[in-house]
Amino acid sequence: MPGLARSFIANPQRFNIARTKSRLFALLCFGLLTATALGQKPAHPASEEQVALIAHAAERECAELENPKPYRYQKRLDWNWGSETRLVIETADGRADRIVLFNGEPLSPEQQAKQQHRLEKLLSDRDALKNELKDQKSETQRRIKIVKAFPTAFFFDYAGIEKGLLRFDFRPDPDFSPKDRETQMYRGMEGSVWIEPTQERIVRIEGILIKDVNFGWGIVGHLNKGGIYEIAQTQLSPGKWRITMLNVDLKGKTFLINSFKFQRKETNSRFQPVSSEMTFQEAVQELLSAPTEERPRKHLPVHKHNPHK
Repeated sequence: MPGLARSFIANPQRFNIARTKSRLFALLCFGLLTATALGQKPAHPASEEQVALIAHAAERECAELENPKPYRYQKRLDWNWGSETRLVIETADGRADRIVLFNGEPLSPEQQAKQQHRLEKLLSDRDALKNELKDQKSETQRRIKIVKAFPTAFFFDYAGIEKGLLRFDFRPDPDFSPKDRETQMYRGMEGSVWIEPTQERIVRIEGILIKDVNFGWGIVGHLNKGGIYEIAQTQLSPGKWRITMLNVDLKGKTFLINSFKFQRKETNSRFQPVSSEMTFQEAVQELLSAPTEERPRKHLPVHKHNPHK
């Protein structure tokens, strides 16, 4: 007689208890699995209207980048070797800036002289002015490419309302084919975006590279997993928005040999409107005549990368 049958005949009550325990254990496991599944935030794919809202918001941001309302403001740039604080004045032709603090301290007389010389050169040297404005336009075009591609690079899930903003979580669309070097990172990025629905504005994007991203078939180079891209803007007055934070931290290799690191942490504050009639030359002249910081200056160690432009 099989062992199981003998056990049942010898002690049927014991067999029933064992079977009951087995069922209870199975039910418990099922309950735990169900609870785990319920505990995970379910994905709610964005509707067509919501996807259209994200696209409209991106279009508005691109339009603002192409034709920004001029402001004067303070920009702080944090690098891996220190920080710079600049006074910036925007005009229809371009923006003029002057470094006023280095690592939170006033510039030395030598550093002040370099800033003075750089600004004076923009007034007297046409080639220097041309190169400066060309670099600014190139930077603006890079930002436009990044924003313009955003709605088509991802799948979006509606994640709810936070402080009046619509939040969407995003993940890469495998069919997205980057046309620009600046948008290669989108192929491996996940994160969240917050949209102001009434004015259709992108308020914040937080993204992180969840995998390495190759470009140029992996021959030209790749971006390392873990890279960060964050950007945020604030409404300064009704209908007037400006970027107040940008944080980009990317690492990778080019041509499989040369390692590179691109890091830019930018914080903008103290915005004040500027007349649309102000010219670039007038902005430069204003910065030349602006008073320098008069706070006592602590002794600073000599840095390899002193501000010079």
